[in-house]
Amino acid sequence: MTMEGTVPLFRSEQTARIISLLSGASRWILLSHTKPDGDTLGCGSALWSMGRSLGKDVVWGGPDPVPDSYLFLAGTDGFLPGLTLGSLSLCRDTVVVALDTSTAARSVADLSEIPEGVPLVNMDHHHDNEGFGTAVWVDPTSSSVGEMCWMLLRSWGIPIPLEAAEALYTAIVTDCGNFAFSCTTPRTHQAAADLLSLGVAPEKIDQLIRCSRTMGGLRLRGRALERVRSVGSFAAVTWIGKTDFLDTGSNPAETEFLVNELLTVRSVSFAVFFIEDDDCVRASLRSRGALSASEIAHAFGGGGHPQAAGCRLPLPVSEAVASLTALLEEKNDTLRSASAR
Repeated sequence: MTMEGTVPLFRSEQTARIISLLSGASRWILLSHTKPDGDTLGCGSALWSMGRSLGKDVVWGGPDPVPDSYLFLAGTDGFLPGLTLGSLSLCRDTVVVALDTSTAARSVADLSEIPEGVPLVNMDHHHDNEGFGTAVWVDPTSSSVGEMCWMLLRSWGIPIPLEAAEALYTAIVTDCGNFAFSCTTPRTHQAAADLLSLGVAPEKIDQLIRCSRTMGGLRLRGRALERVRSVGSFAAVTWIGKTDFLDTGSNPAETEFLVNELLTVRSVSFAVFFIEDDDCVRASLRSRGALSASEIAHAFGGGGHPQAAGCRLPLPVSEAVASLTALLEEKNDTLRSASAR
């Protein structure tokens, strides 16, 4: 069965349950995760647009602000950073939706305090999702939650306005590396093709996302690339400290995608980018080889995908770098031994 002659429906028990909850509620609370990226924000924007078009009262927020590079998305002008559910007087006619959030700790602080009778939808594509919520849809075969939202809306059968299509396209392309990552599937391209048919202009979205750097952000990237060093025969790491942001007049949001540049080195199949925060060091991990990024992240209490993961280390930046690179050096020895057999 197809929609509009070309788009297949993706009806499942999970999508049917979520559609029922969304259509039956008069108020939607949309939650993006900490340090929001293109996927969680694109999905939030798309559902914000869809909810408004259906006459719903929609509230969208999360723990942290929207990075400047995503302020073009519809609804971001009303996004509520530092949102707490307790401030919203939740009632039974409300549904809460956590987007692209593998653990409750990455959402708003009082997520566990949702009143009884208020459903919590958990939509995610991380294989290590905790499974929190009353309606859980986790699909690791999807390139992004943006792809899942596209399936949801097409299963629902409601028209997708252009601003929602642009948001979904943003969610997909940022999480699959412009269709270059291994999470990209024929269905990912099918979703993109459908969104293009609705009027999305790829060159416009690409310019809005990738051509919004500041001079300070460019200098910051220069510092990070100048510090790159090899670990073993397959990995590369670099780092940015808090003073670097002050010295260059940049902000942490301008580090997005920087870790991927380390993978452009011919011999590098594993990359780590460390960012010093107020109380910890955040590490972004990427893999294009045998070593799983999520395996390394889990060793430090983090998580993610085999190709992309992250973790927090409650250490000074020098110790955080040393600790994680020591594990990479162990893995390097193991991989070399295995290849020598």
